[in-house]
Amino acid sequence: MDYWQSYSDMMAALLLVFILIVFAVIQRLQTQQDEIAAKQAIVDKQKITIEKLGGDADGGMTKFEEMEQKVSKIIGVKAEIIEDLRKELNNVNLEIDGQTGAIQFDSEILFDTDKADLKTSGKKELDRFMKGYFKVLLNDKFRNHIAEIIVEGHTDTDGSYDYNLELSQRRALNVAKYCLNNKNLDLDTEQKEQLRKIITANGRSFSNPIRKNDGTIDKDKSRRVVFQFRLKDDEMIQQLQDILNGKE
Repeated sequence: MDYWQSYSDMMAALLLVFILIVFAVIQRLQTQQDEIAAKQAIVDKQKITIEKLGGDADGGMTKFEEMEQKVSKIIGVKAEIIEDLRKELNNVNLEIDGQTGAIQFDSEILFDTDKADLKTSGKKELDRFMKGYFKVLLNDKFRNHIAEIIVEGHTDTDGSYDYNLELSQRRALNVAKYCLNNKNLDLDTEQKEQLRKIITANGRSFSNPIRKNDGTIDKDKSRRVVFQFRLKDDEMIQQLQDILNGKE
């Protein structure tokens, strides 16, 4: 009787071991399947990305390489424009953003408080700046790359958003109009016509304030007028970046 009892216990133990082994094998197979599925999902995403970029998901990536070269060329053009602006405006006390090429004026230089009409001193500052600025952007070297020249007005946070929106818009518009009607610009007829087509004026109210190191809003620096340019292929670069980041 004790013999059969021991034999029964041994068989039960062997059965338990067998069940544990089978369970472990199933778990390992499931893990491997999950890893394979995850890798396949990455491959599928890469194929979709390549196809969006105009490449061949199963082979060559010639179109992607072409786009990559085009993006490099566009970035190079922007860097070249910024460098030429620095050289042309070296006698003007203005800072040029090394990444975007944006240039800003303190509003106090251009306008009286709560006013949108350009001061005489403000016009003189613009005169010193505009001639060189448009000379670079509208010359034969870069003019075909420029999609838009944007004049943006910004305010501080005093007052309502709507009031500041109107004020910033009128300021930006008056600066743009002064640029268009300035007789001292060294531009030919074709360049002047292009400037009329591509210059825009936008009021931003206090939607994009400048902050101090401690995070508080710097009201003096927030009151500003910004000149910036946009290249014709900037949108293509952004779309490419979105695709690579998986946003599309």
